[in-house]
Amino acid sequence: MFRLHDAVTRAMFILGAIALLGIVGSYLVEVVMRYVFNAPTLWSGSAVAYLLAVSAMLGMPELARTSGHIAITMLEDRMTPARRHSHRRQVAALTAAICVAAAWMVWTETVRQGQSGTTTALAVRIPKVWISAVITYGFTNTALYYLRAALWPASLPWDTAPRQEV
Repeated sequence: MFRLHDAVTRAMFILGAIALLGIVGSYLVEVVMRYVFNAPTLWSGSAVAYLLAVSAMLGMPELARTSGHIAITMLEDRMTPARRHSHRRQVAALTAAICVAAAWMVWTETVRQGQSGTTTALAVRIPKVWISAVITYGFTNTALYYLRAALWPASLPWDTAPRQEV
């Protein structure tokens, strides 16, 4: 089950990277249209904002899975290995709860948007429920990884991954 979860997360991470390419493309089109043809686009700013949300939410679970987030470990580094392990599990449980709360709030908004038929302000009208669903996915899947870290820490490479010094 964990392997399937990890595979889906990696696939969504790749889609998030493709969304970043969409951001670059949107900016490129905007720059060319604005400075070469003196005809700025009306849609590129909104497209970048939506693609950034999609990219961040599709990438967030992979960072949780690999412990790729930025961490200030000054306190943790002074703990005994047993205490550090316990501390990481407690922090993971708290973070999972916060992500579940965020996912619930976004999900209720997603349902409301679906019922009202709200769309984006882009030239091609996209239902906002799609973007909100991706945000819900991001928080829900991240919560699952933190729950895994709290309950089954051996299922993730957190305790074995070396910390990089800055």
